[in-house]
Amino acid sequence: MKLFAIVKKIAAACALSIVVSSCSVSSPGFEQIFSLEEEANSTFPYHPFVYHLDLSILAYHLYGQTLVWQFDPYYEEHATKDGDRDGMMRNVHKWSVQKGQQQAIATSTLASYRGPGSLIGLPNNPSHDPIIYDYSRIYPWSDTITNAAGTWTEYLTPKLITRNIRDVHVCANPIGIGENAVSFETIKSGPKGYAADAKNILLGFEGGTGDKGEDGQHASQSLMGFILVREKRAGDYDLHIAFRGSRSGSAGRAVIEAFSDSRAKGNPDWITDLGYDRLSADQGSAHVSTVGKLHRGFARSIQSIHPNLFHCLDRAATMKGGKPPTNIYVTGHSLGGALAQAFVSSVLLGDRYGPDGTGAAMPSSLSNWPWRQIKLVSFSAPRIGDAEFAKTLTEQKLQSVFFSTPINPVDSKALKPNDRSAFVRLMDPTRPAGYRVLHSKDPITTEKGAGGKHVGKSVYVNGSIVAGLFSLPDFGAHEQKRIRDLMRANIDDPNIPELAIRPRAMEELNPSRDKSKKGSSEEFYKLAAALKNYYLTRDIWFDHEAFDRSFQERMQLEQSR
Repeated sequence: MKLFAIVKKIAAACALSIVVSSCSVSSPGFEQIFSLEEEANSTFPYHPFVYHLDLSILAYHLYGQTLVWQFDPYYEEHATKDGDRDGMMRNVHKWSVQKGQQQAIATSTLASYRGPGSLIGLPNNPSHDPIIYDYSRIYPWSDTITNAAGTWTEYLTPKLITRNIRDVHVCANPIGIGENAVSFETIKSGPKGYAADAKNILLGFEGGTGDKGEDGQHASQSLMGFILVREKRAGDYDLHIAFRGSRSGSAGRAVIEAFSDSRAKGNPDWITDLGYDRLSADQGSAHVSTVGKLHRGFARSIQSIHPNLFHCLDRAATMKGGKPPTNIYVTGHSLGGALAQAFVSSVLLGDRYGPDGTGAAMPSSLSNWPWRQIKLVSFSAPRIGDAEFAKTLTEQKLQSVFFSTPINPVDSKALKPNDRSAFVRLMDPTRPAGYRVLHSKDPITTEKGAGGKHVGKSVYVNGSIVAGLFSLPDFGAHEQKRIRDLMRANIDDPNIPELAIRPRAMEELNPSRDKSKKGSSEEFYKLAAALKNYYLTRDIWFDHEAFDRSFQERMQLEQSR
């Protein structure tokens, strides 16, 4: 290796240090740089930034598999001039109450329907879109596809990730027990799609969205993310926590319906996203941070996730014989990036699991884990707190560079995805790290309006640039595929798989679609056939029997409108 390249690496690493004044003390030396790069090459199948975005996409992927009615999960087929979407959803809510009563009498299993609180004995929110889930359908080894609003979304998490998963478990609220109770179940379904030497363990966790903290605004439940226990050599392992982002049909309608505080309705994820009023610690956000003020929607959501997530972490510790992970990575895209920040803050600045992982609520099995060296990598994440919070978490706890300016909201000192210092820092088990990866023109992440400050060192996938204050926003810049394509083009790593997610035109899989009959029984049968055919023609696992049963239930509801 040329001396110039080595010096450049060390200089870049020095630039990241903000907690000590001497580069020689805080930055990795020659031998450590070589050791960390060797570690990365031997454990990560490809670049850590893209790998963590793919884990974020896998969180969407698994969520998509849990949707009982993947062909129309958000009832968009009824969003027509003559359709009765609201009437259909009222029918589903009524059905959910009856179904919940049946499930409470029967032996509770993971295959039970979930979503609205009435299905599992929790407080119900009839103002929410009643999205129905079945966690037993999680199968990370298969690709999956969903119809959100007339366009299919195809999830293609690279096999370099999924084939190394051996076991899948889920932590969720048991039926009829109440809030904060947790059940732990192992998923066993279909022919295994993993490699013969697979050792990694995936643990999914449930949580709530749609609760801004207003009286009577109870959350609806869904799969909010997963933990990946990723084996390395000699019995060592890294742990990755990935949160999913928002999912909905019509985003425009979801925003309008969710905007109100006291009358918020519609998609639960968007209600959480728009719970933007900030709370101080004494107003109810201390579980996330005792410093500054926090976005109440995200604070309420992570609070609902904590019991299941920490139960999964406790189980992971047991599975590893009490041995702590080498590194703890936390990631997520969009809403998932917000929840990733909230979780990291919970263990570093919160009053229950923190500070620094020493809180009274922290399971004893996790007390010796490297929480102080935790690593946050968010993608296209919104702001979750004020400047005091963001600066404290970024600088004091994550030992990273805090960005804030009253003039130009674009960080002129942002890194590029291929920056070597970030690569090395993510491998260093002795220090924490915080990176916010985004497109500089993403309107969801902009600081052009009020709303707080960002956490972590900026990494621009469209390059480290100086953009003007009045540059036009680009909503496409928020999407996972756009972020991933730009990183893949910027990072010289031939091992990065080409695809992890892509949109598909409705007609590609459903060529006989008749838009003039959208919402009719005839068109629903076409949608169901197109979805089943997707799995059959690719010879990938899909629970066709469960799908057929749930499809007939949906059609009975359709006919009862």
